[in-house]
Amino acid sequence: METKQNEQHSNVKRNERIYRVSILILGIMVVGFAILWFTSRQSLQEMTTEREVAEQLNRELQHELDSVLDEYYMVKLEYDSILVEQDSIIQANAQEIQRLIARQADYNRIRRQLNMLREITQNYVHEIDSLYTENRVLKAENIQMREEIQQVQRRTTQLTQDKQVLESKVEEAATLRALQFEPVSFRIRGRDREDETDRAHRAEQIRVCFTIAENPITPPGVYNAYMRIAGPSGNILRLSDDFSHAFVYQGDTLQFSAKESFRYDNAAKDLCLTWQRIEEFDPGVYSISLYTDEYRLGETALQLR
Repeated sequence: METKQNEQHSNVKRNERIYRVSILILGIMVVGFAILWFTSRQSLQEMTTEREVAEQLNRELQHELDSVLDEYYMVKLEYDSILVEQDSIIQANAQEIQRLIARQADYNRIRRQLNMLREITQNYVHEIDSLYTENRVLKAENIQMREEIQQVQRRTTQLTQDKQVLESKVEEAATLRALQFEPVSFRIRGRDREDETDRAHRAEQIRVCFTIAENPITPPGVYNAYMRIAGPSGNILRLSDDFSHAFVYQGDTLQFSAKESFRYDNAAKDLCLTWQRIEEFDPGVYSISLYTDEYRLGETALQLR
């Protein structure tokens, strides 16, 4: 009986030892798992932090790359023709940096690439600024030159107008003019005696005497004087319609009734032109105009009853 009790007591102690050892092992395992969990969590946090830092750095690099490209594109838009060759270099570098950022490559490598790109673009921008400054100076000089040319053109135009006005005044001043018109109609009696008459059926000739005024600036020389007589019906009294009985005045061909050549030496000159009737005159007013090849001397009128 006692042996059985001792055996039971030994079993209880053995079981107790096994239980304690199991608890100890479990405790050790719990502690180990706790340490492993804490370590893993800390590593995970560190990895998360590193990833967030890397992402932040990449964002900063991307922002810096965008800033460099934006500055370049602003200049390129205004001076695209100048940056054609450089553009391929800048685009290639920008694309390489973009690939490195996407792959999350080494930060220092990306930074070196980015700094090189920034230096390239800044050099180009500096060159463009220099060209812009030179272009602005050239534009200012061009504007000044155009203003000077316009001033010269305006001055030339004014001088041309003044010259034309002066020539017109000189031409007008040099014009021959007739004074003291004396139109008369008469009939021829025996021994070539002339009797004045205002009777249309009696009159045989119409004569106009006048004085060409003195003009010291009219070129001297031989001139032709023409008389045109328009009858009451408006028809010009003339010998024929041939060009031999016509003259050209300011581009128009005019028939004349009588013609006389004279020499003018800048002194007053008396002239008379006569129309011998072909058929009997009609009663009414006869308008008489006097010309030279270059000038209209004047006009007068005669009325026959």
